[in-house]
Amino acid sequence: MKPEAGGLAADLKGWSWRGPTDQARVQALLSAQGVTDPRQLEVWVSLGRRGRAALQTALQERFPDSVVHVMSCHKPLVCALRPRLEAWQAQPPRHLHLHYPVLTDAHPERFLLEAYPLAGWAAQLGSRFTAEPRLDTLPEDVLPEYLLEVDGEVLRVSVPLRQARAVTGEAIQRMTGRIRVDGTLTLDFPTAFEALWDAYHAWLEAQVWPDTAPFFDVLRVTARLPAEREELAYDHEALDLTEVLAEELYFGTQEFFQRRAGVETGSRTLQMGQIIPLVQLSTQEVELEVHSGSAAVPAPEQATVRLPDLQRLDRPPTPAEAQHWLGTFPGGTVAARSVQGRPVWSFGAGRGGLLVTGGQHANESTGVVAALRAVRELAVQERAVSPDAVPLTVIPLENPDGYALFDWLCREQHPAHMHHAARYTALGDDLEYRPHPHHERAGRAAALAGEPRLHVNLHGYPAHEWARPLAGYVPRGFEAWTLPKGFCLIFRHRPGEEARAGALASFITGELARQPDLMALNARQLAVYEAHTSLRPYRVIHSTPCLFTAHDTLDGPLVLLTEYPDETVTGPAFLLGQRAQFAVIQAALAWLERSSG
Repeated sequence: MKPEAGGLAADLKGWSWRGPTDQARVQALLSAQGVTDPRQLEVWVSLGRRGRAALQTALQERFPDSVVHVMSCHKPLVCALRPRLEAWQAQPPRHLHLHYPVLTDAHPERFLLEAYPLAGWAAQLGSRFTAEPRLDTLPEDVLPEYLLEVDGEVLRVSVPLRQARAVTGEAIQRMTGRIRVDGTLTLDFPTAFEALWDAYHAWLEAQVWPDTAPFFDVLRVTARLPAEREELAYDHEALDLTEVLAEELYFGTQEFFQRRAGVETGSRTLQMGQIIPLVQLSTQEVELEVHSGSAAVPAPEQATVRLPDLQRLDRPPTPAEAQHWLGTFPGGTVAARSVQGRPVWSFGAGRGGLLVTGGQHANESTGVVAALRAVRELAVQERAVSPDAVPLTVIPLENPDGYALFDWLCREQHPAHMHHAARYTALGDDLEYRPHPHHERAGRAAALAGEPRLHVNLHGYPAHEWARPLAGYVPRGFEAWTLPKGFCLIFRHRPGEEARAGALASFITGELARQPDLMALNARQLAVYEAHTSLRPYRVIHSTPCLFTAHDTLDGPLVLLTEYPDETVTGPAFLLGQRAQFAVIQAALAWLERSSG
């Protein structure tokens, strides 16, 4: 029976799936093909380092006279070079020159991006890094290759790929499993990573969904697979297929329902429901469970015995800590309630001043701390009644439902993951793009009624590489944010306000240039970013990358979005981020004060 529009499909109470591991697939495929005494055996799988080592040992025992190599099909060049780092550190190469493949049905720089952080390693070693494309027009059974020249030595690394279709319908090249026997016989197989996603996608396609959104209240997708995290000895980079799968389950599900609803891919307005992916490391199991239902009633926030020092906070505050500050800072009002009933607090008042918002995307948490500090340190109440001061309104945490999910994912999955599932609201939309001032959006709508001259909207983006290898590798709609490139500023202005936006950018970046640690971060990350992509959507002003966009419709004459690479960092990197975000708020106030005089 087809459900009514907006209701839940009748068969969504629960579903589970279990599949074989890559180890089992490889052993079974070799037996089925009658491989008995190979001279050389090359295998590409979606296992972590320990899993690959275990499979290599098992295959070496099965074929004792063979030369066996077991490699990763995800970022194969990086995995192949990682063991060489120690030797390179002892004797750094002078020059690393990369020839990367270009395929007709793949992003032109997909393989240059997939080679990241090779330029970062080179910078750490003091080595020169260069790269050039190489168009590959290969027979179907021949794998594309990287060629890396290292002081005259040439290393060749094959890239196992499969032609496929993304959820959006576009043709892509996606990572896959491959066995090559004696350099000639090639056996192609879907890895456990692929099979799990394909089973889930098939399940989505088989359901009888409502005609219109919402398609569910909460869709919980829990997966387990044996692919442990591998640190890459550069910045915050790691190979972590559990994170990659969590991202695919979230964005792939979004794209499925966007396509079903007939809206543009990447639409931020579709209220499909809340998607909660949880991907956990297992020892051998490859499992998937799907459940849908209603959101749990928000649990009361636990009392916080001892609050940390906000100025020195080097991690995302817990929801309990954030709510304690929000509920006890003087002058706060509950300006709105979230979809799940949590309060959205607002501080300050006045017309024609500065509006500061944080936590619109709840997994971007340095801005939340900076906004909380603004309430405590920048005399919000006094500014509201002083005729000589620039009024300041602050909404520190616009998306408390997402923030509760972010905290849960950090504890249940991995604290260093990006956790984009917490990005949007419990309705599944981006509150900024909600056409009506309902729920969370009501808080910002009330603040914008004061006609602020400047809105500073505090954001963040991934602190490590963001890739979608099951969807063509480069994240659709977020191509400029695949790699960290320092603290970025986005200036949105109305047509004709270019000069004013430029003056604001010059002033803000000039103030940020007083922070040597921040400038060092920008210089280091920009250099590596620019070595791995030709995309330059920004111009650098006082060592800070800035983007400018004109909009016919804006909430105010000027909007400044900050983007610090904070998904998800702790320690000195987080502390640097929250201080940089706070410095922007201080500089924005100073600029408004100067322009008022």
